[in-house]
Amino acid sequence: MSNSLMGNMLTEVVMEKAIRDKLKMQMGQQQKPQKAKGIEIKSKERVREDSDLEDDEFFDEEAEKILSRMKVERIDEFNKKNAKVEQEKSGFGEYREIKEEEFLNSVTKNKFSVVHFYHNDFERCKIIDMHLREIAYTHTECKFFYLNAEKAPFFIQKLAIRTLPTIVCFVDGVAKDRIVGFADLGAKDDFTTLELTRRIVKSGVIKPLSKEEKGFNLNLGKRGDSDYSDDD
Repeated sequence: MSNSLMGNMLTEVVMEKAIRDKLKMQMGQQQKPQKAKGIEIKSKERVREDSDLEDDEFFDEEAEKILSRMKVERIDEFNKKNAKVEQEKSGFGEYREIKEEEFLNSVTKNKFSVVHFYHNDFERCKIIDMHLREIAYTHTECKFFYLNAEKAPFFIQKLAIRTLPTIVCFVDGVAKDRIVGFADLGAKDDFTTLELTRRIVKSGVIKPLSKEEKGFNLNLGKRGDSDYSDDD
């Protein structure tokens, strides 16, 4: 049993005792002695016995509702935390750099993956990095990587990459789409994360999380890209 689950169980025991004590205290404060002329007054022992029975019935019903709700909330919280831990272990939700020898394994063992081929000296590659890091965090259905083009000559040639930055989208290890330079992003440096998200959604490797992401109303421009350049 994990420490987290054990902690949750201990917390429930403490909370259950606290609820019982609180309810009994409230019931004690609400009790008032019955005194009326012509009405037979029960003995203190009998009144206390009847009161205790009523308190127990009321407590059992209310406590069960409260404890049941608490357990559902705690189980939901535990499941969310566990899912987050598993997600972090699997690498989803992060934007990670890979080496050339890791490339094939990275794109073939995942259903959907995106690889940014970059150059350290190109400012536009840094812009792509900024946006992809944010997209990777929210779109955990796909894995996002970046690969130094200078250190991956084999795949640069194999994928016929001539312009940087280039983003290649893979499905089951097969290249399905690519974003070359900023031509598909309005041919401007100040495009938004949403615009890049929409473009990647179009490739089919991520699903839109909102109506805004689903839309694809980019102001596309045309711009010549020099071979293996920073698209300046």
